[in-house]
Amino acid sequence: MRLRIRRILTAAFLLSAQYGTEAQQVRSSPVHESAQGTSTAYGPERAPITIIAFSDFESFPCARSAAVLTGILGENGQVRLIFKNAPAATNPNAHLAHEAALAAAAQGKFWEMHSLLFENQTKLSRSDLFTYAKLLGLNMVAFERALDRHTYSAMIERDLAEARGLGVATTPTLFINGRRLVGPQGYASVSAVIDTALAGIPESQRVVPEIVASGPAQQINLANTAARGPATAPVTLVEFSDFKCPFCARAAPIARQLVAAYPTQVRFAFKHYPLPMHQESPLAHEAVLAAGDQGKFWDMHDALFAGQDKLAREDLIAKAKQLGLDVPRFTKDLDSHRFKPQVDADRQEGNRLGVDGTPFFFINGHAISGALELPTFKKLIDAALKESAAATKPAAAK
Repeated sequence: MRLRIRRILTAAFLLSAQYGTEAQQVRSSPVHESAQGTSTAYGPERAPITIIAFSDFESFPCARSAAVLTGILGENGQVRLIFKNAPAATNPNAHLAHEAALAAAAQGKFWEMHSLLFENQTKLSRSDLFTYAKLLGLNMVAFERALDRHTYSAMIERDLAEARGLGVATTPTLFINGRRLVGPQGYASVSAVIDTALAGIPESQRVVPEIVASGPAQQINLANTAARGPATAPVTLVEFSDFKCPFCARAAPIARQLVAAYPTQVRFAFKHYPLPMHQESPLAHEAVLAAGDQGKFWDMHDALFAGQDKLAREDLIAKAKQLGLDVPRFTKDLDSHRFKPQVDADRQEGNRLGVDGTPFFFINGHAISGALELPTFKKLIDAALKESAAATKPAAAK
């Protein structure tokens, strides 16, 4: 029997009849997503909940709103966010900052630039934008050309025209499946609207992982990868994970239980995939590698998932002290970003393999997405073990 796994996303973009004409206006707008190969959307394409956010990179309330939306996207796989450019004329640096974000989007780095711009709202001059582009490793010739020629200015004007057509006069303004929320919203208020909208959507129309036939297994580089279980195990479970992702935290104990349940049959390998909206996550991944260099990878792994709300640099150093690490050595590794190349390499490999969220697992190279329950993982592992046994059985016995 051959184990073949892939992910199917089955969802419908439904608008509640409760919101009537306004919902239909937003849904039918011709500029939901940026054209010319730039994407300002995050989340499953057919997610049942769509949030359209009209925002301004130079607006402090918009930065607060972005932080709330980042948290929600990290926790709820049923949500898709579409970012709309709405720079205020009274914010002198905003328009060029939005052009810079779209220029980064053309090179596949919109959300990384999005985070940098909101983190540095008081530093949005042209030279600052070039600094951020260099940090992101963008093609600087293409980036400079886009800003000099104002390549994406027309796209911003279309978003602004759409905002005026919808009566948007304040940023941030959100539309959640058509329901309008004006001004900065707290986590509770946005979540409440999402939960209300989801309540009216059947389970069959949500984003659901299923196990079905798929293509050949992917080759995954496990050199220098932290792993639990014997290297000779017939089944290898690889996870691409993010220390800021709550679903990854829930998956962590399941991985431990699987290794315990299959002590000689399963090897679990951890790969680094910090999501672009989680600003503290990349350094946390560097921290676990720095701890691993001192023989405490899994101790730091568990500490990071146990305290996801405390991943700033000083928090990481505090965790290192609690684990009895050589703190000056650990701090030097953090500040020099000694392990950043390894984190970046894992993320690039994940992109090559089609990883589009966390947690994302591979069983003997076959992809599954999402934090499944323990019984489901066991079924997949049992199937993989049967496949492995059949593949190694002598020809005469087959």
